[in-house]
Amino acid sequence: MGKTGSIEWVQIRGRKGQMRLVPKGDSQANKPGPGQRYDSRGFVRRVLSRTKKNVLGVKSKSKK
Repeated sequence: MGKTGSIEWVQIRGRKGQMRLVPKGDSQANKPGPGQRYDSRGFVRRVLSRTKKNVLGVKSKSKK
């Protein structure tokens, strides 16, 4: 685990339109669900690319 606040969170749009926070490293790649686990050749897919329109950007830090 890193220091407190060391993870940069990114807002993404989920399947039903809701906003979710994911770590910045997971914002560009998407893990496939069970129906999309295998490709046409029968190999296991590790990651899927996330569309650019669903990445909303870095969560802004609130100033207190």
